[in-house]
Amino acid sequence: MNLDLVIFDMDGLVVDSEKIYYAANKRAADQLKMNYSLEYYRQYIGTGTKKMLDAMTLDYGSRSLVENFIHLSHDLVFDVIKEKGLPLKKGFLELSAFLAQNGVRRALASSNDRVAIDFFLQEAKINQQFEYIVSADDVQHSKPSPDIFERAWTLAGAPAKRKALVLEDSFNGIRAALNAKIPSIMIPDLIPATPEASSQTLAVLSDLNEVKSFIQG
Repeated sequence: MNLDLVIFDMDGLVVDSEKIYYAANKRAADQLKMNYSLEYYRQYIGTGTKKMLDAMTLDYGSRSLVENFIHLSHDLVFDVIKEKGLPLKKGFLELSAFLAQNGVRRALASSNDRVAIDFFLQEAKINQQFEYIVSADDVQHSKPSPDIFERAWTLAGAPAKRKALVLEDSFNGIRAALNAKIPSIMIPDLIPATPEASSQTLAVLSDLNEVKSFIQG
């Protein structure tokens, strides 16, 4: 195994959180009388808050409305998790244990803020799974900018990029890995891989157990 570092996205990749986010967003939208659907939600998966705010402002015609929506959604996420729990994605614990046993460092690079990341990791009981954590608070530009992956890679000692691997479920994440010049594997969650995304990755796999098998060769 020729790997020194694996960088994990969090939402939809490690924890099954995209359904949680959508539930919180839909509750917020209903309270604010906004027309909101799963199809609309999907286009912002893997996008930072600022980009989502700017785009939604154009769609809804009111920045203050969208700001209220984002703040309310953020608060409701914690309620939804407390009600429904936060399950892990299939194969995460097995893959993480396999990497640890083989001396491969594990980093988490999420577009979420650090408060939410810490809450999610605690709720999912995986606080000790990552040596390095990078959040949206640590970088200037969100995905598809390479900043978040380059930050995680630097914290991990800047190993040869051919010996690093990014695991992502979103198009923006795959583009960010490509921009960072770090090989990636896509494990789609709510949105299937497109031919473009497939061409930019080492592989498109169905779950993290398949990633373990891929790494083992």
